[in-house]
Amino acid sequence: MHKHMSVGALLGATILATTAALTPAAAAGNLIKSGTFSDEEAPAGGYIEYDAGEHIGAWLVGASDQRGGVTLYSRALTQYAYQAVDIGPGTLSQTFEADEGSVVNITWKHARNTDPACARDMGDQKYSVQVVPPPTSDPVGDEYTPVGPRFAPISKSLQIYTGREDHFTLEFDGRAPGGCGPLITDVVAKVTGHAHP
Repeated sequence: MHKHMSVGALLGATILATTAALTPAAAAGNLIKSGTFSDEEAPAGGYIEYDAGEHIGAWLVGASDQRGGVTLYSRALTQYAYQAVDIGPGTLSQTFEADEGSVVNITWKHARNTDPACARDMGDQKYSVQVVPPPTSDPVGDEYTPVGPRFAPISKSLQIYTGREDHFTLEFDGRAPGGCGPLITDVVAKVTGHAHP
């Protein structure tokens, strides 16, 4: 069962706001549902912890080690336009559909988690992202490391060609101990064109 937490004391030491114009992940054409994790509202100044097997909207929470789970941060904690998820030692996945023969570009924003409560366990907050097609194909993915406390677009988007398949799973895989992982938000998957093998 997920737990609601209020942590007003963390407000001054978490993510700083950006001043750039923002485009909602819910914009037309996004193949990802709840890319800004808005299906459940975290308490103001607080967060919600999710265990493996639970859902945040269309997202399935998993565990990359025995501690597992992820944490949903409120907008007050992220000091950003959207809520965000600390993937910590957990995984976050969602299945999406795209027409056969489509080229799909996947982007998101990330930031370092600066929560002082777990500063000793921060490390480099490296994580991996992959798109898992049906078993007949190999996953497409890469590793990422947020470099600062401000939310920024990831350095390199993931692009896939769907071929003859139309169902795929996008998975974020956290590697940080104790829930002190990078923050993820504004996940967008859009068809950018069509190609032929």
